[in-house]
Amino acid sequence: MRSSPRARTAFLLLYGALLAWQVDRWCVTRHGVVSTWADRHDGLVVSAGAPGGVSQTFVMGADGFDGVWLRPSVTGGAPRGALLVDLLQVQGHAQQRVAKVVVPASDATSGASLHVRFRPVKASRGLIYQLNVRHADVGGGPAISLAATREDAVRGGRFVADGVEQWGDLVLETSSSRATLPYWLHEVLRPWPAWVQAAPTVVAVLVAFNLLLAWACARATGLVGDATVRSAPVGLPAPGARGGPPLPLATGVVLVIVLAGAAFAARPTGRFRSLDLIAALPDARYETTWPSLHSGISEQALLIDGHILRAIVALPTSTIRWTVDVPRDAVLRFGAAMRPDMWERESDGIEMRVRVEHAAGATTVTEYTLVPMLVPAHKRLYATEVPLQPWVGQRVTIVFETTPERWGNAVNDVPVWTEPRIEWSRALSAGVARVVR
Repeated sequence: MRSSPRARTAFLLLYGALLAWQVDRWCVTRHGVVSTWADRHDGLVVSAGAPGGVSQTFVMGADGFDGVWLRPSVTGGAPRGALLVDLLQVQGHAQQRVAKVVVPASDATSGASLHVRFRPVKASRGLIYQLNVRHADVGGGPAISLAATREDAVRGGRFVADGVEQWGDLVLETSSSRATLPYWLHEVLRPWPAWVQAAPTVVAVLVAFNLLLAWACARATGLVGDATVRSAPVGLPAPGARGGPPLPLATGVVLVIVLAGAAFAARPTGRFRSLDLIAALPDARYETTWPSLHSGISEQALLIDGHILRAIVALPTSTIRWTVDVPRDAVLRFGAAMRPDMWERESDGIEMRVRVEHAAGATTVTEYTLVPMLVPAHKRLYATEVPLQPWVGQRVTIVFETTPERWGNAVNDVPVWTEPRIEWSRALSAGVARVVR
């Protein structure tokens, strides 16, 4: 039976849309470029006019690396001087300059992305690069700032502003002339044998897939198949007709879902509000003796005593500081332990301490020396509760510090802070605990 014009139109629209999506995905959408979302910076900017400027280290995921996008921010008039953009390839402790570009400061406009181009690097996939940006010859004009994120977004990246490593990253996006299908072939098919990555195999699979997809679209739109309508038995409504029999099972399921949702929404919320200090890690300040910030301090999920807990691993020597406003009835709660996989390994122990820095000085509120290999009682999690009543209404700094126990030896020392949080009363008069950058 000949298909109707409506079926042909529906087929062309459906299959055409799916085919266009494939073309966009394989030939237009850029894969392997390093990027952070432009709206992820939350108003956080770092000055490129500081003596050290800003620096971002990252791993390039595609060949043909040919530029970076920056998000400048300028307040207080037109900037003077120039942006010095220096791109280096990092090989261990050595660095090799790839490109150096001078961009007039007048090209840096707030709210507009700035594309810095350089000669394409043909084989750039998998290499480590460091991008240095500094605003030189500021003169009497405003310094150019660059948008940054508070979260760690770039894989294998390090972000340094004026010589101080930051928790987040510079908001940038790399560009590449070979970041679509070549990346897809290299990365997605890399685990497969060479014959799978060969062009004849890829073309054959794509053709077969699209033939099957076209057949499925034709069936779905009625272009092919049995177009006759089977009559319904006497006494029963035809398929799709109104007035069909009720669906008690579906009605019951919907009712149960509605009642369960209402009960969940009406459940008691508890007596306390809570400030999650792990979620506030991007707003903390850090010191670590490890080569990079994230190699010394990281967030992990751990299994301790049969419970899965969120934890901060702070390898010695590391210090984390949160500056917070203390509400009424506030209590600092956390757990302290050596990571369980280190309990049986040779170690001379770890020291963990928490102190509160306030207007009158600093108060150490708790301190542990843990040597689980030598002391079986240390093979546990120490749940700790510290009342913050002495500092109600004040702005204080809560400090978590880890250091080696003896002679500075940190071998097999992996201390963890679990579920650190501040809890306080839900009463409106109690105030709110908040982290201040």
